[in-house]
Amino acid sequence: MQLGSPAAGSTPVTLSATAAAAMHAEVQRSGNSEACGLLFGLDGRITRATVARNVAADPTSRFEIDPAHLFDAHRASRAGPDRLVGCWHSHPNGRGEPSRHDRAGVADESWLWLIVAGGSIRACRPIGDGFAEVALRESPR
Repeated sequence: MQLGSPAAGSTPVTLSATAAAAMHAEVQRSGNSEACGLLFGLDGRITRATVARNVAADPTSRFEIDPAHLFDAHRASRAGPDRLVGCWHSHPNGRGEPSRHDRAGVADESWLWLIVAGGSIRACRPIGDGFAEVALRESPR
């Protein structure tokens, strides 16, 4: 599935270096399985990325976030100050485009999706029957 272009005039999302490092470390640790987790932040800034257990039947080609992790994340989001803003996962095949399986797995249309592949992180949002790319910039903090 190809990513659509970023929406004209859309504001880039800022990703903290700490969150990026957490995702890259988990991708290295997970090897040929898809790594996954959740994203927390506020006002266009991702401050934290959690690591979840991938409970998919075939974690080498799919991801499914452990329901207990998701439940805990919703509870933490309600407590604040950061809010649950999306999810992330890796593509061990090195391609950073969302797959048709990714689109089929969207449960919350407002979430930001990050895909870690080939040493890079790409951001997108569900739109229509696909995804639109979101500009992503990393901050030092």
